[in-house]
Amino acid sequence: MPQIAGFRGALWEPSKVELAKVASQPIDDVPGRLTRGELSRDSTRAVYRYHQTFTHQGRRQTRKAMICAIELVPWTTGTVRPHEAVDPAAREAALRGIKAAGGHTEAVLAGYRDAPGEVDRLLRNSENERPALDVTTADGTQHRLWRVSSAEVIGKLRPLFAPKKLHVLDGHARYEAMLAYQAELAQRTQLLTYSSANFGLACLVNLADPSIVVAPRHRVVRGDNVKRDAVLEAAKRWFIVEKLAGAAKDPVKQQAALADTVAHQPAFVAVFAGDADAWKLTLSPDVSPTFEGVQIHRALQKYDPIAVEHMFLGRAVPGTQTHTETRVADVLAQVAAGAPLGIVMRPLSIEQILHADELGQVVPFGSTAFEPALANLVVQLVDPDEDLV
Repeated sequence: MPQIAGFRGALWEPSKVELAKVASQPIDDVPGRLTRGELSRDSTRAVYRYHQTFTHQGRRQTRKAMICAIELVPWTTGTVRPHEAVDPAAREAALRGIKAAGGHTEAVLAGYRDAPGEVDRLLRNSENERPALDVTTADGTQHRLWRVSSAEVIGKLRPLFAPKKLHVLDGHARYEAMLAYQAELAQRTQLLTYSSANFGLACLVNLADPSIVVAPRHRVVRGDNVKRDAVLEAAKRWFIVEKLAGAAKDPVKQQAALADTVAHQPAFVAVFAGDADAWKLTLSPDVSPTFEGVQIHRALQKYDPIAVEHMFLGRAVPGTQTHTETRVADVLAQVAAGAPLGIVMRPLSIEQILHADELGQVVPFGSTAFEPALANLVVQLVDPDEDLV
């Protein structure tokens, strides 16, 4: 059962910082910012109501969430559930940031099931008050944050969450880094049950919220032996290869081609440096990744990231290095600048993501993203001697 708790958050002081700028960047030098008054710590414990209002597919909408402290427990408990593998380098980078800050500056985004909307009803009254922070970031997203310090409300929220599972949507590496920091502190001193060291910063959203937007993570591939003809010829063993004439710089045409994929087969678009054409690759219907030796649950074998990582990159383009981007334009720009290969992806659906975590499976690192990004508005400082309940 997930334990949630209020905490004494450290919030930005808008009169002393350029709020739109600092909210969009990782929070650095937390001790110095506290000393200078740029961050100010609340005097009482609270949870924080958080709204993000943004435009998606031409429609303005608001995603409603709650920022709070959650008990840190291993994945193996099944209480907090992952859907994506963790890159060790990302975990170590997150751990360094936590140690430098002496706390948690970036929240893990996690979903919970609450079809009746009981959590939202408890938090609704806070939305009638003036937000503690209200800022619009460069991407056009308005972020509003309210303090909810009522002991009665927090007391009602805790048993509501007790029977639920938390499904991590974004921030798997951060969560594992939080666990690592907790373990390091536990080696130095005995941690009481409700010590702040046993809790991490989370942004919790109702999975029934239609404004949860899953974004694809596209790939940029680098390596000395990425040659178009050789790669496509090798891929034909597992994929149907289709030329998209003149589409190398046309993301609209690329996305339209992906939308036209039949029978929900895995598909993606490959763009090679120096090539005016793009190439759509669709996994052949008679190819089974599990039969080909991919170690994954059969229910997940036709997910796009599985096909890309294990059937394409791992076999047709071995020995390369990849990184991900959330904007197609960034991928195409890097290919134009000399990166040998860009891969344009479709997003997984929220249903696919939840199916993976409920099966106890994880998709490859860098498979999913969520938009818009969370603003960094509140810090959870960690003091092993401070209790949160």
